[in-house]
Amino acid sequence: MRVLGGAALGAALVLALTGCGSQATQPTSSPTITVAPTASAPPSSAAPTPTETAPTATPEPTTTRADPDPGRPANQCTDLGVSVIADRDGGGAGSVGYQVLFTNTGGTPCALRGTPGVSVVGDGNGTQLGRPATRNQSDVRTLTLQAGDTVAAPLSIVNIGTNGGPLDGCTVRKGDGYRVYPPHSTTAFFYSDPKAVACAPGPAFMTVGPVAAR
Repeated sequence: MRVLGGAALGAALVLALTGCGSQATQPTSSPTITVAPTASAPPSSAAPTPTETAPTATPEPTTTRADPDPGRPANQCTDLGVSVIADRDGGGAGSVGYQVLFTNTGGTPCALRGTPGVSVVGDGNGTQLGRPATRNQSDVRTLTLQAGDTVAAPLSIVNIGTNGGPLDGCTVRKGDGYRVYPPHSTTAFFYSDPKAVACAPGPAFMTVGPVAAR
């Protein structure tokens, strides 16, 4: 049996230890780590989610109502005394002239403008007899009446007598007086006149003009 010397034995031990040591320090394989993908942001071209907003009310168009009577003065006379009198200088061939008078019976100034409405009424109950006066609207002016002032509208009536006079188809009716509407007013006044007559039925037999200063 061969016995190794001390030097040889030491070298053999070093080699054995070296071999064992190299096996112990070999690196192990690194573990594989899997990372879950994160959600990517939408592309900039993607349409944004619409945001709901309360509907905006559309304002209705403003409607300006037209004045039903643009010729009516702002301070239209409402307190009036009304009368119908014969006009000594009026009339003409086959007609008789009258004046329809309007007096401011109120305590403050007021105005009248335009042509009144005039008709003959009868039967004891205000029934209109015949046609109302034809209104002449020429030379219309606004007149200011101080308290107690009077203005007049000219009234021309065909002289129909008792047989219709010059008007064909005129049946004469005796009236109780006149119904008068001031210009731009829906309030009627009655003026008693037992001499009032009308063509009923028949053609127009009266003409009235706008109020004017006396």
